[in-house]
Amino acid sequence: MPAVLRRIIDYYRQRSPITLLWHHGALLLIVAVLLVAGRFTVAPWLPVFWPLLIWYVIFAFHFLLLRSLSVGDDWADARADKLRRQAYDFQHVKEIYKEPTTFKTPKLPRRDK
Repeated sequence: MPAVLRRIIDYYRQRSPITLLWHHGALLLIVAVLLVAGRFTVAPWLPVFWPLLIWYVIFAFHFLLLRSLSVGDDWADARADKLRRQAYDFQHVKEIYKEPTTFKTPKLPRRDK
């Protein structure tokens, strides 16, 4: 393995995963711009869609993995508090707590014909 590649790998092993995500996203953007520019200027035969799609899927999995690893009890409590504070239909939620919904058939008055 070349020394330059080994130094790059060591650099990213010492950094937080979010730094790797930002660098991965920046690299995705730069390569996308170069591929599209190359397609329109130098190589009209150059495939753009599939390489970008594959790279985007890898980036999306990377993002979702980092987001899921950063979730904990503190994050869940903070998120639940935020949702409670920003509830638009708070009165409706309060009424459900007071009188829970029952799934009994309602009694309708008889109509004589």
